[in-house]
Amino acid sequence: MPSSPLALLFTRDGDFARLVYETLFPADSVLLIARDVRSGLQIVYERGRELDLAVMDLDDGCRGRTLLSAVHTCYERLPIVVTISEGAEDACFLAYANGARSCLKKPLSPVSFAQAISDVTDCAPPLSVDYEPHEINIV
Repeated sequence: MPSSPLALLFTRDGDFARLVYETLFPADSVLLIARDVRSGLQIVYERGRELDLAVMDLDDGCRGRTLLSAVHTCYERLPIVVTISEGAEDACFLAYANGARSCLKKPLSPVSFAQAISDVTDCAPPLSVDYEPHEINIV
């Protein structure tokens, strides 16, 4: 039996975290949420080889880019999706230079976000919504 998909989410935005969970993880996936760089690095150190995806919200400025660079340096093949705030389009250039496979401008719709994940991973995420969390680890 294959293991549940495991994803790292780096964000301080509770609404965005909810969008990620509701859009991509209605079944048996595990979403590890890091609210700061230290927690993100701890997740990558402890579970990096198990990760199937990383989603990083770069609204946190240079700290988010530091984590993005560290994750990509350690796990070059890990699909990384980055989100940026409106008006910060130049951050996409830095994100791509540091290993992001997709860079999206917020606000996002669940459909466009799911499509971006599908574009960078092997399978399309389910689009059904399940409001019963199966496992969310907040670090």
